[in-house]
Amino acid sequence: MNRLLWVEDLSGHIDTPKGRLHILNGVSFCVHENECFGIIGESGSGKTMTALSVLRYAERLGFQIDAGAIVFEGEDVLGFNKRRLLHYNGGRVAVIPQDPMTSLDPLFTAESQLVETLRTHKKLTVKQAKAQAYAIAEKMRIAPEKLKCYPFQLSGGMLQRIVGAAAIACHPKMIIADEPTTALDVTVQLQYLKLLRDIQDEYGAAIVFISHDMHAVSMICDRIAVMYAGRIVECASKNGLLRNPRHPYTRALIRSANLSGEVRGKYDTIDGVPPDPLAKPVGCSFADRCPHSMPRCFAETPPKTTRDDHEVCCWACQKDESKT
Repeated sequence: MNRLLWVEDLSGHIDTPKGRLHILNGVSFCVHENECFGIIGESGSGKTMTALSVLRYAERLGFQIDAGAIVFEGEDVLGFNKRRLLHYNGGRVAVIPQDPMTSLDPLFTAESQLVETLRTHKKLTVKQAKAQAYAIAEKMRIAPEKLKCYPFQLSGGMLQRIVGAAAIACHPKMIIADEPTTALDVTVQLQYLKLLRDIQDEYGAAIVFISHDMHAVSMICDRIAVMYAGRIVECASKNGLLRNPRHPYTRALIRSANLSGEVRGKYDTIDGVPPDPLAKPVGCSFADRCPHSMPRCFAETPPKTTRDDHEVCCWACQKDESKT
């Protein structure tokens, strides 16, 4: 399977009046063609900032990259000029935001915004763009009359379909879906996840699915990366991760989601809180909350080790494996 996106050792910060926030601390992962790659973690773990960095949107928020590389189809994304970025964003890579109301203009109908997206990235007449807009809307199961509506006239589920239509309008190679089901009720969530998979199968695009919901990630993703305090601590195939989670944080996330449903209504919690991004911790950032932490965990950052395409950053895992 060909590698589409490669992110290597990405680190960066935001300067605030209170001090320097260390948002990303050596993020590394890759996304292959036509796969759904999940990134999961608690709020504040760096998931969205990672996605914004891939899109080069993070700079608008004051985020500064300290080190690392972002490579898409063999090209250095961090070296793109404004013209290349315009073609890259929306054309080659598209985003489905968490809150569609922040990305849709309340003064224009859904139709006009889809048409504008198409005409921005393709050489189309208004008539051609309208025809394509309605064809795409049909793919997203949007009734034609809904395109005549303004954003405030549409439900949350329909708004999410509209931004999804805008994302696939130019047939991108990759779609970044940033917690797209957060504001939807359970029934609509399931419908939307199936729709995303159907669209992926038809268009052949890769999907980077960002979420804090282990249930959603387990339903749609082929591979899953677990993120904590600005670093990916474990990455494996969906089955490998869910059946054999190796990092203590991953195991805690799975227990808290109660994926097996063995005990109805029972959800474990994870003791403690993530580290303060103003004070980058020494050693493993999960050590304070980990039941298996050792003195080494508080002194040295664990390196990434790989076994059977299952990556993990954990001293305790290395100790356990050395015994086998």
